[in-house]
Amino acid sequence: MQYYDNYVQRKRRRPNLGEARRVPGRVETTVDAPLAAAPDDHHIVPAKTNRQEWLKLAGVYGVITLCATIMAFVLSFDLQIWLEWFMGGFFIIFGSFKLIGYEMFVLTFPQYDPIAARSRIYTMIYPFIELFLGFLYVSNLLPGFRDVAVLVIFGIGAWGILQYTNRNKDQTIQCACLGNVIKLPLSTVTLIEDVLMAGLSVIMLIGYLIF
Repeated sequence: MQYYDNYVQRKRRRPNLGEARRVPGRVETTVDAPLAAAPDDHHIVPAKTNRQEWLKLAGVYGVITLCATIMAFVLSFDLQIWLEWFMGGFFIIFGSFKLIGYEMFVLTFPQYDPIAARSRIYTMIYPFIELFLGFLYVSNLLPGFRDVAVLVIFGIGAWGILQYTNRNKDQTIQCACLGNVIKLPLSTVTLIEDVLMAGLSVIMLIGYLIF
């Protein structure tokens, strides 16, 4: 038993670079090969739920709301105009967050989005899709197309998050939608983002149909 314990300790011990190995009659210098990282370790990014992270998120929403309100008043206040600027600002800011933490986003997003799980290209261009949608909203272009696109993309995204959280109730990973800027849990933030955007797109579609 003692021999086994010593063997395990020697296996766990990682010699320093260039450590000399004593061999009768000569001295050899060994260089260890780097240990291979577990293939999935970098896919799981632990989330934080402290007050500072929530204040960051609240500040982002506050800035988006303030800018949308100012622009709506400047352009003759109307609910449709306010929604356009709110959603446009939302997509531009959160799309930029994804680009800031692009590597982490590409690794994490396919874990819970059904479309990204089947298409790496979709995963890689998703931040640019959000930026493009933001441009369409602030420019008031292609209203029908952009609203249907948001409803489909974010509706599917919300469904994927619910499926993921039901399968992994004991695992909390960081929300990829915020890049490395805000480190809040996936189930809390991304579901709010997807449901909110899908719901607002429905309101926009109804508004265009009625008016």
